[in-house]
Amino acid sequence: MHDAAMNHAFLDRVLTGAQVDVYYHFGVASDDPILAQFRDVRAIVLAGSGDRIEAFARRWSALHDGAEVLALPKEERFTTRYCAGVLFASHGMGMPSASIAMQELMRLVFFLKGGDHAAMAEVFWARVGTSGGVGLPGGTVVVSTEGVMADLGPFRLLAGGHGEYRFDGRFPRDVAEAIVAANAGSGIPIELGRTVAGNEFFLEQFRLDGAICMETPASKQAWLEWIHREGVRNIEMEGAMIAGYLNHWGFPRFAMVCATLLDRLAGDQVTATPDELAAFNERSGDVLMRYLATTLR
Repeated sequence: MHDAAMNHAFLDRVLTGAQVDVYYHFGVASDDPILAQFRDVRAIVLAGSGDRIEAFARRWSALHDGAEVLALPKEERFTTRYCAGVLFASHGMGMPSASIAMQELMRLVFFLKGGDHAAMAEVFWARVGTSGGVGLPGGTVVVSTEGVMADLGPFRLLAGGHGEYRFDGRFPRDVAEAIVAANAGSGIPIELGRTVAGNEFFLEQFRLDGAICMETPASKQAWLEWIHREGVRNIEMEGAMIAGYLNHWGFPRFAMVCATLLDRLAGDQVTATPDELAAFNERSGDVLMRYLATTLR
């Protein structure tokens, strides 16, 4: 863990009790008695929607003899469930929303583990979701090796008076390969590859079907072919930030597992049938659950 990267001026006061940390968007604070039941957290599983979080938690409970599922009280922004060592949390859509969830969850893990770097390093993080494929048919699961922006640069934020803050978007290769190995023989097509995280669903993903369109068919295709040549295999909206924040603190174990709904090289709109889409949606969760079942005993 990178001690210098942590906001100790704030975080250490929470550990001593001099400061109560309010994880506002989750509706809980560091002095809330319910958090005593979360201290054995071993994994954080993130997904875009609350419905997926609810489904994941029920599935994890069933795999653990019906273990109790706990919920945090506020669900206006994010849905959270805790069961058998795994904290499942939704992050909404896009990096601005997901960054709020990440900031509060990282603070929460720091508090739950008492600031112990070794204990924090044992926590596994994963985002599981859907994406647009790049040169891959719908239903392929991509395990990301790096999250980048639309220009293939790293996730970055404006820094007042200092230019930009830039973040390392690489995902741990050993974890990605272990996820693939855990799914050997599953029959699910799985690929390793870089992932573009778009700031916007239409413009920054070079779509031609938005209310505002700044591209031509030629410029869109040129971009898609370029990122494909550079090893990008899917496009989503959160991964570069999630990897960047986790790398900043030095978490060693995290991954992103996303099923593709379509091949963007072949078009912009999702044309799979409802049954096909339901099956595609399940695949990323299946892949992650197999890995969790082998690592969290």
